[in-house]
Amino acid sequence: MSLFTGDSSAVRGGLHVRAGHWAQGTPELCRLERHLSAGPYRGTLFAGQPPMFISPASAPPRAKLGELVRLCGGRVTGAPHRAGIFIGPCDGEKKGARTHLSEKWILDSITRHRVCACEDYLLQ
Repeated sequence: MSLFTGDSSAVRGGLHVRAGHWAQGTPELCRLERHLSAGPYRGTLFAGQPPMFISPASAPPRAKLGELVRLCGGRVTGAPHRAGIFIGPCDGEKKGARTHLSEKWILDSITRHRVCACEDYLLQ
């Protein structure tokens, strides 16, 4: 499996971010959090964010980013008109007043364990 990543951080059971690559395996912190949870692990990092539309042309792939967002308490919609945030390239999509961010916003927010400032990840 080849996906994009950033710095070292736990993100999901079989995947973690390390030195610019997705890698198999689970760091100890993620394993401990999942073990201590009373059911399927679900974080709250993106819980306060509006629904996100992830571009089919995104890198990492849309399905993987969507899984990360949901694991971190966020909502993903397949309908652009229902999204408050667009992630990745949105060719031909009408964004309106919605925020349009790079995929790196999701990855960096997870890596830093806090939602990063949108201004640093804006796409035109």
